[in-house]
Amino acid sequence: MRDKKIKLIFFSLRDSKVKDYALDGKKLLFISLLAIVFLVLAVGAGIKYFTGWLDDTKVESLEQANASLMKQLGKIRDNIQEVKHQIRVWEQRDDEMRLMAGLDTLSQDVRMAGVGGPEIAYSEEFDLLPHPIKNEVVETSELIDQLKRQLQLLTESRKAIDEALKNRSDEISHIPTIKPVRRGRLTARFGYRIDPFTGARAKHMGIDLGAPEGTPIFAPADGVVIKVVKTYKPHKSYGRYVVIDHGNGYRTVYGHMHSVKVRMGQKVKRWDVIGTVGQTGRATGPHLHYEVIAYGKKMNPLNYIYE
Repeated sequence: MRDKKIKLIFFSLRDSKVKDYALDGKKLLFISLLAIVFLVLAVGAGIKYFTGWLDDTKVESLEQANASLMKQLGKIRDNIQEVKHQIRVWEQRDDEMRLMAGLDTLSQDVRMAGVGGPEIAYSEEFDLLPHPIKNEVVETSELIDQLKRQLQLLTESRKAIDEALKNRSDEISHIPTIKPVRRGRLTARFGYRIDPFTGARAKHMGIDLGAPEGTPIFAPADGVVIKVVKTYKPHKSYGRYVVIDHGNGYRTVYGHMHSVKVRMGQKVKRWDVIGTVGQTGRATGPHLHYEVIAYGKKMNPLNYIYE
């Protein structure tokens, strides 16, 4: 059986003539296989090129994403540094307030005590991050953890300050600090003086504040009335007088009163009216004899008038 031949017709561009060629089966098979090989190589090269292009695109996209993430982390770090600076300002103010409250200031070592890097929870996503970004995330987390601890310490310190100031305020409210007769004129000082009744030098254990009879007498601090004497002998002792216990070792005495407006055991506040100026007892005219006793010792009342 003769091999079948396939006639191929070609148009020649050189001489504009139509030429025909006869191919047998073997040549045709060879050409077909060669065409398939070229086709496979071409497809493979195309796939490789496309895959490479995709990889390059993905890498470029990831690089851009990483750069953007680093930029955002950098901004966060800058903001954290600003907050850190503000916290330092608050810590300085905290030191000032602790001194005002009578508390010791906190050293920087104490303020930083217990501050350490937080543990970053492991995750596959975190493990895939580039090393620089991992470091940035860890450092940022450490800063945030540090700020949280510093703020917590500031909160605790503020509570201690508030409590101390409250106690201090209560203490101050029980210390005599005002002149009990507002327009009283100082007529006799604390210490030695010439006794108006004897003419001899004698120690005066308070001050005298001259004022018209009936002038109000104010409590100079919070306290409790522990003594009220309304009966007296003319030209003897304090006449009508009152004693107030202010606590914290302080007591005050008010002599020669015309009238008494308080009773035994009554609690009084600073500026409460406890009576009026008079000249009962050993007095040459209307005035208030005022004494301040601190821890059992009679003190100069002028040292306790902060006006």
